[in-house]
Amino acid sequence: MIKYLLKNNFKLIFRNKLAVGLLLVGPLLTIMMLSNAFEAMMKTYEAPESFAVGYRSYSNTISDNMSDIKSAGKEAGIEFREYPEGEPEEIINNNDLSAFVEFSEDSYTLYKSGDHKAEGAVAEYFFERVMKTGADAALDIIAPEVKLTSALPETEIEFMPTVNSTDYYGIIYILYFSCCGMICATGMLGSEKKHGIEKKYKVCSLSPFALYMARLLPTVGVVAVCGIIETAVTAVLFGIHWGDPLLSAIIILMMITAFTAMGLLFYSISGNLAVTVIGSFAVIWILGYLGGSFETYMYSSTSEAVKQITPFYHANRALVELSCMGHSDFVVSSLLFSAALILICSFLAVLTDTLKRRGKA
Repeated sequence: MIKYLLKNNFKLIFRNKLAVGLLLVGPLLTIMMLSNAFEAMMKTYEAPESFAVGYRSYSNTISDNMSDIKSAGKEAGIEFREYPEGEPEEIINNNDLSAFVEFSEDSYTLYKSGDHKAEGAVAEYFFERVMKTGADAALDIIAPEVKLTSALPETEIEFMPTVNSTDYYGIIYILYFSCCGMICATGMLGSEKKHGIEKKYKVCSLSPFALYMARLLPTVGVVAVCGIIETAVTAVLFGIHWGDPLLSAIIILMMITAFTAMGLLFYSISGNLAVTVIGSFAVIWILGYLGGSFETYMYSSTSEAVKQITPFYHANRALVELSCMGHSDFVVSSLLFSAALILICSFLAVLTDTLKRRGKA
């Protein structure tokens, strides 16, 4: 019985050509539009081989370690010039400097030239790492082959190399549209309602759990196939880079399963396709918005505390960091979020169907 249901449900889902087509075409159009729209904002700038930065120090710690900082700067293409007096803006303009930095005991102020934005970005990153991790760490990415000995205090900071708009939105929207895959199940669920199959299930030996799995597995399978096709097509058309294809696929598959389980829970509770689709899309939209599916999580105005409780933030960040860094600390948290959603939604859906079958709900 279960094998027959699985096979039949696969056929019913594939017959819903409009939903399957939307799942395939939607990401392509969205990626095309957003990657072009935000290309300038997320563009990677390349600084010249060397540039000059002025400095002034009111910090004994910085002064004592300035030789190490200068050596690190030299390897990173930064020439430091000391200016004990004068206004920073005037010093920059009069001496063709890319930036000027003033060190105090526990902080620094960086002034950047409007004519040297790329150099200013490199200088800002360099000083952030110097102040927080020491001269050795400042060279870790800028010039990883060079090592110095620095007495500056060391603490860990987060850093992610720039990702271009095509990779970001290409990855994000394949995930986002895949999570909307519950729309593919409407043909299957609509057929059940139309032919009164739900009532027949209540009198047969098929358990609520088996019925639930007969709905979940075909839906996830079809959406996963669509995701594979989308990934292959966008990789050819847009050159999207996936850092770890297998790990990325697992993250996306877990998210697909999680939000399909959520959609089936809505259907078990409401018994109404319109409520199920609208409710699912509303939740996915809100979580996607907070998690960086629309406003990139790097530039998002949403607080970090709110982003941390959304599954999309963990999945988006894991996939993007795998693409541009080859690793991510968010892989485990993303998988745990998805697993928790799958277990909770599946349990509640089966429980609801069981209570309805017994006439207690």
